[in-house]
Amino acid sequence: MASTSWSAALLLAAAGCGAGVGSIGAVLGRDNDSQALYVREAPPGLAAERAGLVPGDEIVMIDGVYVRDLPSAEIRDRLRGAVGSAVELTVVRGGDVRRVRLVRGELQAQEGIKPKEERIQP
Repeated sequence: MASTSWSAALLLAAAGCGAGVGSIGAVLGRDNDSQALYVREAPPGLAAERAGLVPGDEIVMIDGVYVRDLPSAEIRDRLRGAVGSAVELTVVRGGDVRRVRLVRGELQAQEGIKPKEERIQP
């Protein structure tokens, strides 16, 4: 991760609302400087972890759409969908670019899926 400046509002793709809405089951963070989107946490048993996503992976595309120019709400909307539907992410890990297909699982309660933060002073 190139920059240490993180957005105060994390995208929580695993937390949510009503029945029938699915997600990738990951806690995501966005770099304020580059607008890069990173996996912060992939809780055990949820779609992101089952697909092999790990903290530090950069998500560069969602279903072929670059994420750096998208607002957080649109990213969240693109990651959510019907339970059992698929979404394809283009992920960078180290120097490797890979496409990962995830099957959305049911949204989980936000409790118990808390992001870990480390404050870095400039």
